[in-house]
Amino acid sequence: MRWVRIMSLSLLGVLLLGGTFLVGYQVGDHGGAAARAAGPGFEILWRVRDLLSASFIGDVPPVQQQVYGAARGLASSYNDPFTVFVEPVGRKIEREELQGHFGGIGASLTRNEKGEVTLAVLPDRPAARAGVLDGDILLEVDGKAVTAEMTIQNVVELVRGDVGTTAKLLIRRMSQDAPLALSVVRERIDTPSVEWRLADPATHTGYLKVSLFTERTGEELKTGIADLAGKGVDKVVLDLRGNGGGLVDAAVQVVSQFLLDGTVLREQKRGGQERFYPVSGVKGPAQDWPIAVLVDGGTASASEIVAGSLRDNGRAVLVGEKTYGKGSVQEVHELPDGSSLHVTVARWFTPNRHQIDKTGLLPDVAVVATAQDRSAGRDTPLLRAEAWLHGDR
Repeated sequence: MRWVRIMSLSLLGVLLLGGTFLVGYQVGDHGGAAARAAGPGFEILWRVRDLLSASFIGDVPPVQQQVYGAARGLASSYNDPFTVFVEPVGRKIEREELQGHFGGIGASLTRNEKGEVTLAVLPDRPAARAGVLDGDILLEVDGKAVTAEMTIQNVVELVRGDVGTTAKLLIRRMSQDAPLALSVVRERIDTPSVEWRLADPATHTGYLKVSLFTERTGEELKTGIADLAGKGVDKVVLDLRGNGGGLVDAAVQVVSQFLLDGTVLREQKRGGQERFYPVSGVKGPAQDWPIAVLVDGGTASASEIVAGSLRDNGRAVLVGEKTYGKGSVQEVHELPDGSSLHVTVARWFTPNRHQIDKTGLLPDVAVVATAQDRSAGRDTPLLRAEAWLHGDR
């Protein structure tokens, strides 16, 4: 499977933690059979492991934890922030994000200032129907204690599960002295990646926001465009702000709904081998609409593919701030235990061969929302994009 994105910048940071080792040791001849049998250079790794196993005074971590630590360190030695080893918990969450759905209870998890995991429920979802309230503190899931040492990803893994199974929660509620036990039947939780609305009926202007490029994004966008077209829309703002990327195929599907022909991106592999991705060539209602694309520093990877392609093909103007600058392609190698290795295998360029990696895209119309704008609830970049579509250029 190939994907072109940072799952989210914050998640990437979590996945990279612990990627290096600091080792202090006494010099001695403690090689061992494994060290002697290892390939050139790797005998050092085995010697380090033998020394730790023989001499470390504290609790020895499980073998699996040692293996994961070594894999993270090896991947990080390549000095590429997107070539990473991902443990099974993180990989499962990634996969579900890109699928656009998962089995869950319909609640988000965060840590409060005390480090406790608190719940925020979605209306008419399993958790809300079972009696979970916003602000409830999660103590246990299926008998497993939620500890301060767990990451949010670890807790999410406990809460999610197969559709139809029951999650037994133990929570603490501020209004009650004793912990409260609740059973929640997991359901399919869809995570739409596209939202849309009629922004201005008088000027026939629509608004489309793509938050992530998933397996479902192409069909969701098609539905949104059809709905807007039915309401008389003939121009649109495409909001890619804060979109960290996703699947290459989804980016191609999105561009293809605004272009009848042309190139979406160019990809260059090691050795200079190049390929290009064409649009699908299927007629659609939005292929004649003027487009203003909103971008910012959180617009990355697959989002930059879409923005760069639409601009290079003369279909859109970019409004907002400089984009992130992630122009590399990762192949995801699924490993037998559910972990994965993400390897950077190519760089991509816009149709006109503009490099994005480490440079980003500069907007055609630069607009930065000020703190005063935000406090007043005023979306200045969106207003400027709409004005551009209405002829104020």
